[in-house]
Amino acid sequence: YGHWFDGDGMVQAFRFGGGRVSHLGRLVGTDKLIRERKAGRRLRPTFGTDVPDAEPVRRVDDVNPANTSVLSHGGRLFALWEAGSPHVFDPVTLETGGRHRWSPETDGLPFSAHPRIDADGSLWSIGCASFADVLILYHIGADGRLRTALPMRLDRVPMVHDFVVTGRHLLVVLPPLESDESAGPTIRDQLVWRPERPARVLIVDKNDLSARRLMEMPAHFAFHYGNAWEDRAGIVRMDMCRYPDPSVLIDSFRYLMRGEARPSAPARHYVVSIDPAAGAIVEEPIGDRAMPAEFPYVDRRVSGRRYRRVTLLLRDSRAATRHPHLNAVGRLDMETGRLDGYAYGPTSMPEEHIFVPRPGGTGEDDGWILGASLDFAAAVTRLAVFDAARIADGPLAVASLPYALPLGLHGAFVAA
Repeated sequence: YGHWFDGDGMVQAFRFGGGRVSHLGRLVGTDKLIRERKAGRRLRPTFGTDVPDAEPVRRVDDVNPANTSVLSHGGRLFALWEAGSPHVFDPVTLETGGRHRWSPETDGLPFSAHPRIDADGSLWSIGCASFADVLILYHIGADGRLRTALPMRLDRVPMVHDFVVTGRHLLVVLPPLESDESAGPTIRDQLVWRPERPARVLIVDKNDLSARRLMEMPAHFAFHYGNAWEDRAGIVRMDMCRYPDPSVLIDSFRYLMRGEARPSAPARHYVVSIDPAAGAIVEEPIGDRAMPAEFPYVDRRVSGRRYRRVTLLLRDSRAATRHPHLNAVGRLDMETGRLDGYAYGPTSMPEEHIFVPRPGGTGEDDGWILGASLDFAAAVTRLAVFDAARIADGPLAVASLPYALPLGLHGAFVAA
């Protein structure tokens, strides 16, 4: 494959019990994978790889690898990929139960890899049908039943990986990353960066999805947002890992598959203040302004509400490292800007780290930080558990597998 986002999805389950950690991994049984295994070769094109003599693609789910994220909601576990349907999988065996259909009308439509769970337990999601310039807004009840799926036609709908919710609104940032089908055979080839155009922020009223407005901000690109909230005056504050352009997506992740390190301009952690009444948007870096940051993660109990702590992966230049990628995990205080961090060893590459609340706990520090890392020198994957309030002290416990796993993207914690 020619791009890091092309691989077939694989779900990893780490289970805690009896003082031990067990591991099970299984590839997601998508239609793409089943047909290609039967044929003994690749049959379908992917995000960044054209396939000679490919089968015709009749719908987006023909190329759905279910390879980006996992979601626990409404009594089900899903493997997600943002351009197509979720796939249901069994929580014990990890066997795939097939594509999930929210309704006959939404069958096969794009569904975000980063849905947001609201305070009432309901789920918000988006779907970007860029080929038709349509953005789909989903609202799914806590019981897992579809409440609303509203297609919204907009001018120039780009690829959008993540979004945020507040108590009153949905916010979707639309970067000036457009699609030109004549630019090449793959989706990656067709992405065109238009820095002369602004990014746009779509603000939608959760109680009336027809009430929406667009505001402009400087051109930039972002994969991930931590959280957002709004005060009594209606000013929205959200945090994001902001890239100056999408070179990491278009170029760096392609060279990575060739074994070449060609880092692009990194993401920095920003807080963005949006004042719809005044029509003003202010961006400012927070924390260590020189430190690259990605994968922001907050306590899911404060989603859409005022919050203080964000967990991040970082690139700490002070730590001895034998690779050019993220090498540390940190906890940022959004009120003071103070950043506490822990640097992994010189041959370890951490994945996204998540917050796990302590049973009965209420505060954002009352819990643990959990994350995996790949030690490429020892050829093993390790799982580390930190005290959320003392991450700089290092892991409370580390479990080492006797083998290495492919580097993953996103995870979730599900209580037994």
